[in-house]
Amino acid sequence: MKNSSRNVARWVVAIVLLVCFGVSTAKELGTIKFSFSPGENISFIQKLTTLNEKDMGDKGRQLDESVSTTKITITKTKSGWDVLAEPQSISMKRNGEEVNNPIVSLLSSAVITYKLDSDGKIIDIDGYEPFIEGISKQVPPEVFKQLAPVLNVEAMKAKEIAEWNGRIGDYVGAEFQIGDTLVAETPFQIPNGPTITYSIQTSIAACVPCGEKKCVLIEQHYDSQADNLAKKVGDVVSNVSEALAPETKKPNFGSSSATIKGDVERVIDPETMLIYEEKVSRTITMEMDVPGVGHVPVKTTETRKYEFEY
Repeated sequence: MKNSSRNVARWVVAIVLLVCFGVSTAKELGTIKFSFSPGENISFIQKLTTLNEKDMGDKGRQLDESVSTTKITITKTKSGWDVLAEPQSISMKRNGEEVNNPIVSLLSSAVITYKLDSDGKIIDIDGYEPFIEGISKQVPPEVFKQLAPVLNVEAMKAKEIAEWNGRIGDYVGAEFQIGDTLVAETPFQIPNGPTITYSIQTSIAACVPCGEKKCVLIEQHYDSQADNLAKKVGDVVSNVSEALAPETKKPNFGSSSATIKGDVERVIDPETMLIYEEKVSRTITMEMDVPGVGHVPVKTTETRKYEFEY
């Protein structure tokens, strides 16, 4: 009787996996292989809503909100793939009030092309040069100089390449089963600053429907601590502030440590690597030393929600 029950349970699991992933042999049963195959020419709309809240306790709060829509076009080329990102609209608010800033219009005109190889691994990114040139004309030269460590072509490419790999590239060609959990230490280099090591836990959590397709829910949790992070962030902020208003006393982040923690939920089709839903949350905590005020704890919480229209 026990053997009979076990056999029934095994068949139930097998049928669920078969329906979920369309596998056809015992060898493949339950194995999910990620492959970049979105189609030779596909276009869709990506909507990104970002909320960024800075909480300084009794010193006040600041809430920034941005909503952008981007047309993504993926085209097969002789050497691989081109992923063209064309902004359609963008709006920004601070504490509920619309932000009228020339940088917003520059963002809305920044057309970026991701160059991929035949497997979907990223090779290069084109299109940042006009964007950076536009910013250099909008801000004072001394401010632009202070922004140089983070606002240059190579730094922006590095950031986007890391994001692409975290969402797509690192999964290309990999095979998993539902329930697999991976833990990795991943370094992140701050431009002209220290390297932060992230502890990332990735789980292939479940099989979920996404329209007519069967997708996979990927969950990630990450955590990092870096003694020099707060100081580096403070140096950049202070340098820019000094260039804008040298006669004003500026906050000092000192040498206190900072922490970064976050979670990711992503619904992705493993057969095409098209994403159907994604939510990202990140919390950064640090301490500022404000002249005349003293130590002020700062907690910044960012949430990003991606929505897609195929």
